[in-house]
Amino acid sequence: MPEEGLLGRIYKDDEIIVKEGMQSRTMYVVQSGKVKIVKSDGDKEIILAVLNEGDIFGEMSLFDASPRSASVKAIGEARVLAIEHEGLLKRITMDPTLAFRIIKQMSQRIRNLNSKLSTAMRTITQVNNKLLLLNSENVTFRDRETKSSHVIDNIAQIQKELHKCNELFIQNESL
Repeated sequence: MPEEGLLGRIYKDDEIIVKEGMQSRTMYVVQSGKVKIVKSDGDKEIILAVLNEGDIFGEMSLFDASPRSASVKAIGEARVLAIEHEGLLKRITMDPTLAFRIIKQMSQRIRNLNSKLSTAMRTITQVNNKLLLLNSENVTFRDRETKSSHVIDNIAQIQKELHKCNELFIQNESL
């Protein structure tokens, strides 16, 4: 059973703090340690971000009341403070800069996500163009060995670009 603290709750390694799909109006602050934001993909877990001391998560639910878009798990031991919707509103009334700090962190995440999305879209366009080029090539029986070598080289390049695109979304850094 996790230890309860005055300033938050301590979670053990890989313990779920927030479960994807659950309904909640709670925001969290990482007080110590690290947490990872993860999406389930069948049996695999895709790490979307790693958050450190001082980072917040779950803030989207304060504004849209939608189910959680991802799960959050502790990395090692982590102390996390839960702030309920009503409590946050009271804190913002006492310290309006808190709202600014939340918006600033959300804006930075959106900016980083836009950058990753732009890079991924460029890579997808490059791969699509190469596939179109391969499709348009006329491989005849007479020159099939030369064309096959060219096709294999292009496929290898496409695989590298797709791997690079995939890495953008699975890297272990904050959004």
